[in-house]
Amino acid sequence: HVILEPVTADQLFNSGGIVTEGGDVIAERSVSGGFFGVGGKEDGGVTLNGAKVVKSLEFADGTKNGVIHEMDGFISPSTMWRYVDQLRIPGSN
Repeated sequence: HVILEPVTADQLFNSGGIVTEGGDVIAERSVSGGFFGVGGKEDGGVTLNGAKVVKSLEFADGTKNGVIHEMDGFISPSTMWRYVDQLRIPGSN
C-alpha cells in the first residue's frame, strides 16, 4: 500500500490508523505472549491490521525521501475485501 508521505513505524502507531491509496488501515501496538490473545504484553512494535512491522528501511532518491516497512503478513483494508467479495462467482465457495 502507498502512503503519500514518509512515516516511521512510531508515527504510524501514533496516528491510530492511516488512509492508504487502497483504503483505511488500523495501527496498534504489537503484543507478545499470552494464550489466544489473552494475557499478552505490548512489546513496543507496531501492527497494521494485525500484520507486524518487522523492519523499516529509509531511502532517499535525490529530491524524494521514503520509508519501506517490511511486514510479516498482508495488510488489506476492508474496502479491498468488499471489492473482492463483489468478484465472487455466484454459487462458488
